[in-house]
Amino acid sequence: MSNFYIPPEGIYFRLLGYVSQNVLFARYVDPPFGQVPREPVYEDQYFTLIHGTGAREGTYAIKSLKTGYVLFSRRTRQPYVGIVSGNGQYNDNWFEIKPGTGQYAQQFQLITPSNNLVLYSRTNAAPYIGNVYTYDYYSDQYFSFLWEDMQVDKVEYDLKLGQIVSSTPLIIANQTLTNNSSHEQEMSFALNETVTHTSTFEYSLGLTITVGTKFKAGVPIVAEAEFSLDFSVSNQFTWGQTTEFSESYTATFPVKAGPGKTVRAVSTVNKGELKVPYTIILSSKRTGVKTETKGIWHGVSTWDLRHTISED
Repeated sequence: MSNFYIPPEGIYFRLLGYVSQNVLFARYVDPPFGQVPREPVYEDQYFTLIHGTGAREGTYAIKSLKTGYVLFSRRTRQPYVGIVSGNGQYNDNWFEIKPGTGQYAQQFQLITPSNNLVLYSRTNAAPYIGNVYTYDYYSDQYFSFLWEDMQVDKVEYDLKLGQIVSSTPLIIANQTLTNNSSHEQEMSFALNETVTHTSTFEYSLGLTITVGTKFKAGVPIVAEAEFSLDFSVSNQFTWGQTTEFSESYTATFPVKAGPGKTVRAVSTVNKGELKVPYTIILSSKRTGVKTETKGIWHGVSTWDLRHTISED
C-alpha cells in the first residue's frame, strides 16, 4: 500500500475501467455522469482527489474538473452512482482507493466504507457504471489513473548512493610510432576517439510519467570512483526510451623514441554500468501543483582515461 501512488489535490486524472477500457465523465448536460471510450479526450473526463481528514483520513472524494461535483456510491435510491454538489458532505462521497495485486498491479478498486460498496465499469450489461457489495468480486471493479499533461521541472540524483555495477578496461586507441633514424627523435601521439554512452530511467514509485514525455537533465558521471553530474552537454531524454549520446576523448602528448626503436601508446578507459537513485519533480500544466516520481537511473558510461607508453 505504501508504494501505491495517490496524487495530491490539484493533480488531475481520468479514471479508466480495466475491463471496459472506458473513462468516466461528469458534466452539466444529460447524461450528467457515465463512461465513454478513452479517445478522444475531453475536459469533462478529468477528476482530482479531496483528501479526507479526521474520521475520513485515508479516504478520498473524487471531484470533477468540469462541474466541481463529487462522485457518490449508494444503494438507498436511484441512481446508485453519480455526482453531487457539496465537496464531500455525504458519507457515500468518500472512497477508499484499494490497490490491486498480481495482474491488477497499478489498478485499484473504489470502495465506499460507509456502505461497503465497490464501483464497476463494464460494457456487456446495463447499467454500465454501477456498484455491488464488496463480497461480490469481479475484474470490472478495477480502475487506473490516466494522468493529465505534466511538466518535468527538474531531475535530482542522489549521487551519494551511486553505484558502479560493473567495470572493465576498454582500449580506445592503440598506436605505434617507429624511429628508423640513427638518433633519438621526439614524436607525438594524437588521440581523438568517440564512445557511446546510454541512459535509462527506471520507474519505482510516484506518478507514472507518460511514455514519450521529453525532458532535459544532467547525466551522472564517475571519476576516480566519485560520482558527479555532467552538464556540459544538454541531454534531451524521452521517457520510456534508452537515450544514446557520445563522449569524445582527445589528447596529444609527446614521446621520445631511441634509434631504431618502436614506441607504442595504448589509451584505455573504464567502461561499465552505473546506477544512481533519482527524484523527478513534476508539476501540473493546469494548476502548477507539484509531485514526484522516483526510481533508478541506469547508464553505460566510460571514465578515467589513461595512457600507457612502452618502447620495443
